[in-house]
Amino acid sequence: MLCLGGTLSSLILLASPAWGQDSDALDLPMLRRALGMSGLRRSIALDAPLGALLMRNNTYRVAKLSSANAKSASDEVSYNSSSAIGQFNSVLDIGHTNDTAYFLKTTARHVDFEVHDLLKASVKRFDLGVMAMRNSSAGNPRYLGLSVITESNVGRPQFVDGYRIGDGIGLRWEGGAKISNTWALSFRSEFLNWEGENYMNRPNLMPQPVVNPIDNSRMISNVDIIRAANAFGGRGQWRSGIHYLSNEYESQQNNMGMMVSEPFGDYERLGFFRTGYLQMWPLGNISGAMAYVEANIDWEFENNLDQFLSDKTIVSAKLGVNWTFAPSRQLLLEWQQFEGVERIRSRNGLLLTILFDDL
Repeated sequence: MLCLGGTLSSLILLASPAWGQDSDALDLPMLRRALGMSGLRRSIALDAPLGALLMRNNTYRVAKLSSANAKSASDEVSYNSSSAIGQFNSVLDIGHTNDTAYFLKTTARHVDFEVHDLLKASVKRFDLGVMAMRNSSAGNPRYLGLSVITESNVGRPQFVDGYRIGDGIGLRWEGGAKISNTWALSFRSEFLNWEGENYMNRPNLMPQPVVNPIDNSRMISNVDIIRAANAFGGRGQWRSGIHYLSNEYESQQNNMGMMVSEPFGDYERLGFFRTGYLQMWPLGNISGAMAYVEANIDWEFENNLDQFLSDKTIVSAKLGVNWTFAPSRQLLLEWQQFEGVERIRSRNGLLLTILFDDL
């Protein structure tokens, strides 16, 4: 998965006609319509797999850390979580040649995440980058983008007196292409170097708080294949993809001179396959408004975090409204529900996204 983004970007670059060769003159209104109809605009704007990976990772970690609270090994424990996400996304035209358009892409996001009675966490994220788009000779859009990403996190477990805090900086590489009238492909790969500290206060055991530094290298990659078509009186998109997270931690020594380790050691691996369907319809007589429903199934194909929580298959449903309230201005409100097939874990959440863009 680490090389997946680079491989796909090479395929897009080498596709006929090649990225560096002449293609049809750029028609921005046509480009905008093609991105929206193909599902690529949704790939650019939303980071659903990113959030799902990080929230699952946190749930697995807190499941192990809190396992000592279980009365016995046979206790049936469930993990119910909730999330609230607010996001601003913009893709603004900063210039173009005859056949290539260049955009400044900005994303600002705040996430509150809670595992009931076990964890309260928040994440602030800011991305800034440049994206280039052009059409193939068949009039199908392709894009490549590179962004600088920053992230600030704080987590407070509810079963101990402590917290985990830090921030990171990294790079994101993304791209996509409409490859036919009904099919499209998108990918994203990012690397983040995160540094922080873990604080634990146990006055009955230690005379002073225990603090240890954390140095984490995180990689996230995903690739989606999308099929879009008119269906059920509206517009439908079938999307299937692979989503992968890896964390690597440096050796840690606390202020008491003792070596410490993460709940699952120095390496964490989590990957899942997702397939799902999104259906959109015009919302009554409200100009520019679309209602949609989405259903997905996730299956974890790699996971070294599931010693205390094993629920590999997740089904989810999403209901939302997308309203274009002004030219190049959109508002998206979405409710989400995730349920493990084994009934061990669940998550519900709200997503509010504001989009300012020239796409």
